Amino acid sequence: MGVNGVPNGRPPGRSRRRRALTAALTGCLLLIAIGGLSCTNAAKQVSAPGITAGASTPATGAKSSTTPVDRLSGLCFSPYTQGTPASDVPPDTADHLLGIVVPYTDSIRTFGSTGTAADVASAAKALGLKVALGADIESDPARNDVEVAGLISQARAGKVDLAVIGEESLYFNFVDEQKLIDYINRVKAAGVTTTTSETWGELINHPRVVAACDLLVANMFPYWENVGIAGSIKYLESSYKKTKAAAGNKEVIIETGWPSAGAQHGEAVASPENAAYYLRAFTAWARAHKVRYFYFEAFDEPWKAAHEGEVGAHWGIWDTNGQLKPGMAAAFSKR
Repeated sequence: MGVNGVPNGRPPGRSRRRRALTAALTGCLLLIAIGGLSCTNAAKQVSAPGITAGASTPATGAKSSTTPVDRLSGLCFSPYTQGTPASDVPPDTADHLLGIVVPYTDSIRTFGSTGTAADVASAAKALGLKVALGADIESDPARNDVEVAGLISQARAGKVDLAVIGEESLYFNFVDEQKLIDYINRVKAAGVTTTTSETWGELINHPRVVAACDLLVANMFPYWENVGIAGSIKYLESSYKKTKAAAGNKEVIIETGWPSAGAQHGEAVASPENAAYYLRAFTAWARAHKVRYFYFEAFDEPWKAAHEGEVGAHWGIWDTNGQLKPGMAAAFSKR
């Protein structure tokens, strides 16, 4: 447990998923041409404090709970539908995948700031999307400085709508609280809205980090918290309210999603029906409560199964061929 009885939230297998991503990112640089640009993006997984609650089948009842939306407020985007981050993809792959998601989302979230990752921001902005660009903060101070400098450069160039410093850097003890705050303040000085991304429990446990951020990005994944689909939205709403109370008058943006296949976690069942239900139910809840979010994720990424088990390959709204999965279209009106 963390301070004030708030769980830190470290579900089984959580560290293994992050290590798999870290190895992939540090071991390669994927180059993809988008209309003359080279671009890359980072795949990721996120999590939050874990409990067991709820049932394993979709809730039924009030239609108002799953009213479709026109567009998502935000979407986590990664182009590795074929191969791995260590291998090249056809030159037009990222351009093609961005073209698929543009009609469905107002913004994308990426997870690096340097090299070809910066070109993703340019390509997305050219397509009219807002961009949340990250600085990947880990345990290497020199590498972190490069990431922070890259984010500042992109922000000054007008390519960044939201700067996100680190992805669960406190959760994994990559940096201490003061160092993360120093990075946040350094980027804020460039005049861009700045935050970090953490599990909601870690945010509640670190009020000084909350104070340093302009807004919060809170990772809330009922599946990883062993919560059944029937209780998923109720549990997420409870988590949101606790985080919002800690945030005061600052906005809380949620990152969340549900897999369509893979191992069961407690009462949480990964299935096409549950993934489609969760997308509909969560986006309807977010619209009703006027909550912004980044939905995880755009496309299935088969390479993750080697590191995370079957579930790692099945978080996408779209499959590897760029087709909406069964039931997903019902989340969108006028489609």
